[in-house]
Amino acid sequence: MEYGEYSTFNMIRTQDFYLVPLCLIVLMFFIRSMYMRYRDTPIQRYILPAFTLRIVGAIVYTMVIHYYYGFGDSHNYYQGVLDLHHAVSDDASFLKDIYGKLKLERTDRIFPYFYYDGYGVSQYYMQEVRTYNVSRFALPFSLLFNKSFLCISFCISFLSFHGSWRIFKMFYEMYPTIHKKIALATLFLPSLLFWGTSLLKDPICVAALGYFTYACYSALIKKKNITSSIIIIILSGLVLNNLKPYILLCMSAVFMLWVFLRVRDKIEDKTMRIVSTSFFVAAAMAVGFFLSNSLADSEASQFSSDKLLGTVQKQQAIFGNASDEEGGGGGSKFSVAKAESPLQLAASFPIGIVNTFFRPFPWDVRSPVAILSALEAFAFLALTWMCFRRLGIKQTFNIMFSEPVIAFCFIFAILFGGIIGLTTTNFGALSRYKIPCIPFYAMAFILIMHRSGKFNQPFIFSKRLF
Repeated sequence: MEYGEYSTFNMIRTQDFYLVPLCLIVLMFFIRSMYMRYRDTPIQRYILPAFTLRIVGAIVYTMVIHYYYGFGDSHNYYQGVLDLHHAVSDDASFLKDIYGKLKLERTDRIFPYFYYDGYGVSQYYMQEVRTYNVSRFALPFSLLFNKSFLCISFCISFLSFHGSWRIFKMFYEMYPTIHKKIALATLFLPSLLFWGTSLLKDPICVAALGYFTYACYSALIKKKNITSSIIIIILSGLVLNNLKPYILLCMSAVFMLWVFLRVRDKIEDKTMRIVSTSFFVAAAMAVGFFLSNSLADSEASQFSSDKLLGTVQKQQAIFGNASDEEGGGGGSKFSVAKAESPLQLAASFPIGIVNTFFRPFPWDVRSPVAILSALEAFAFLALTWMCFRRLGIKQTFNIMFSEPVIAFCFIFAILFGGIIGLTTTNFGALSRYKIPCIPFYAMAFILIMHRSGKFNQPFIFSKRLF
């Protein structure tokens, strides 16, 4: 084997001139299948634009990260993919080593491919489980399209789009009359169209989260396709657990709350509702205690109750010491309150929420990429302000907690967004990390406005915001 063959980071190569059209043709077969499945429905119109914008986003992301910033996490993942591709090209039996074991060890047969690839640090990146899993996830697309970074990006972008589509479909089935607003919140947010593409953890997590959420909805809410839904829950849950376990933990907990609130609303006797609520709280505490102990030796252990504060402190230290990463550049760091105790962590939580959903502010913008994030953040701020201004705080929360699905959206968004906003001190990274929760935040307020009956139905923003 010839070491160092793949040490270059040319993300756009001559072979892309024929591989990219081939990849798009293959993906268009799947898009056509979706298009025909939703024929004669009002949501068919969103399929092609949403998919096309993901592909455009993948291309723009590649250009930005390769020619503007020059380096980013995608380069590390891509080098890992190339090393794995090299190993499988030498000996197809390496596939058993790659997919038969979760963690890469120095004693593994494929380890030399990372150690001698000419890059110098691949072995360190690949020994981190989540980084290794991204490269493993992308390997089949590399084998199919001959190491083309753009083709790998397109395939992952398609899966990300399809995951978002599952979330769109879930809300559409519950609220078919506001499909335009649902599409905007779940398919067309700028952060999703840029960071929800290409070779990154985040688009893979968006795909897995979409499949996981819709499968839970199908099995536990609709009570249909239970067997297939359970299989999807297990597979997508494994992907999330091996990449970003806190997404899985957060969504699982809040989804069970949604199920409980639906059941509780069907209980007419007030005393029984109080008893059922007390029982649920006690059961939730017991399950939380069990999970805290059972996670002790797993990758998700850092998110257990007794280690959460330490995890927040560790993440704050990492971002405090690290240089600006991709998407941030040019002084994109910002300060967050230090979490020295559980009480300080709780007190700082609202600041984390503001950071996630309403920043960067205009004066925080230091790079061209951050402009879109700032505009999106302003739109979230305007949406929130408009809802509270028209309805008032009391009525807004009354509507929110009178409808279980709205409570589900809001609690997931706030819980997830608060944690991300406290642990991330780089706007580029924050723009990536928050994409799983921003559709749910937008949906929470869209549904509140819809249920109130005081807003223009065809449009999100009325003519008068203030």
